[in-house]
Amino acid sequence: MQMCRRRQAPPSAPTGIPNRLLSIASSGTATPAGRARIGETLLPLIASGAPIPTTGCDGGHTLARAFIAAITGASLGQVDRFKKQHDLTNLAAHRPGSCPLGVPVPGQVAGRPWSHSLDFKEAADLMKHLGTAAMIIIFYLTGMRPQQRQGLRAGVLP
Repeated sequence: MQMCRRRQAPPSAPTGIPNRLLSIASSGTATPAGRARIGETLLPLIASGAPIPTTGCDGGHTLARAFIAAITGASLGQVDRFKKQHDLTNLAAHRPGSCPLGVPVPGQVAGRPWSHSLDFKEAADLMKHLGTAAMIIIFYLTGMRPQQRQGLRAGVLP
């Protein structure tokens, strides 16, 4: 059984969708409805041979248990039991898939969508890029001097 080392976000890490989903996943309680939603979500993927939601783990793939718990409202324990019952560790390694977020992506580049969907795995990086772009624009429009920019502390801007 493949186990990943848990990575902790640094204190200065941006908050947002990934952190909210992880918080939801870790606080979920076991309910029959949550168990049913896991089945409704994953059993069609298993039966059809479709990719399973996964995350990267030590060069391989493992079941995206926090993502599944968060979108189904189940507890992590329920996801773990379902994973064991249906051999999802093996399926995830052989049929890795995305973790799509149900977020509309209206942005376009040259009249074409820049992305068809957002993935749980890329949300943190996209938020960092957005923060960087915002800082560049703020620096440009405010005319901040280099010394003023260097004097900013982490967390000054939302």
